[in-house]
Amino acid sequence: MKDRSYIQAVGRTMKVLEAFNRQPSANLTELAQRTGLVKSAVFRILHTLSELKYVEKQADGRYRITGRLGQLAVEAQPGRDLSRLAAPLMAPLLARFQETVNLGVLDEGEVLYVHVLESPHAFRLAAHAGMRSPVHSTALGKCLLSGLSPKELDDVLKARPLQSLTTRTVRDRAALERELKRTRERGYAIDNGEDSEGARCIAAPIFQGASQVVAALSISGPASRVHPGKDREMAKALMEVARRISAMLRYTASGGMETRARG
Repeated sequence: MKDRSYIQAVGRTMKVLEAFNRQPSANLTELAQRTGLVKSAVFRILHTLSELKYVEKQADGRYRITGRLGQLAVEAQPGRDLSRLAAPLMAPLLARFQETVNLGVLDEGEVLYVHVLESPHAFRLAAHAGMRSPVHSTALGKCLLSGLSPKELDDVLKARPLQSLTTRTVRDRAALERELKRTRERGYAIDNGEDSEGARCIAAPIFQGASQVVAALSISGPASRVHPGKDREMAKALMEVARRISAMLRYTASGGMETRARG
């Protein structure tokens, strides 16, 4: 039994927010089913959150969490200062490629998105600051894992087993290690529909000190637009911005990944 200090309305509100999980949007019926709450209660919660600009209702009637909510989480999370440093350099990437640009850090064995600039396209990969994703299936995650020591990698994979999210997801440790080796060699990582069907993502690592990977920067979008023919161009642009951010963090370039895009 919950104690007298427990506020039921707050608990229900959090259940609704958590029901979005990793889905970019959901309708009233889906949220009611996921939370076990009646539709009228879910509607009132969504209406209140919409009035406060934490949730928005789209033209198709589905709801999505806004960046306002994610920003609250980011203020108390790793990468806050990094986000402020990187944001001005991320904007030109969005303007050039018109695809979602993401900045992520490794937090508790997951990718934590600390800053996101969404694509202006109606059909896009939606993300928001504060969102989390698996490390093994995302380009951001591969970059972050590629900088870990064998012991650190062991710790992450023990806590976060490799789950199959699509038919392309890396399913075993040996295959993942080959991916990480390739990431280190070419200087960038690719998620080729491994985290979400029909989506692709390219990411580059951000370094601090001699060779510590502290974050990663990515461009993501539908595979129809972020296709292999653009990999080299996008990777080169990402690595250049990542290099500039790393320089601000006093990366000495005495270790880490190569800084040229290859095949």
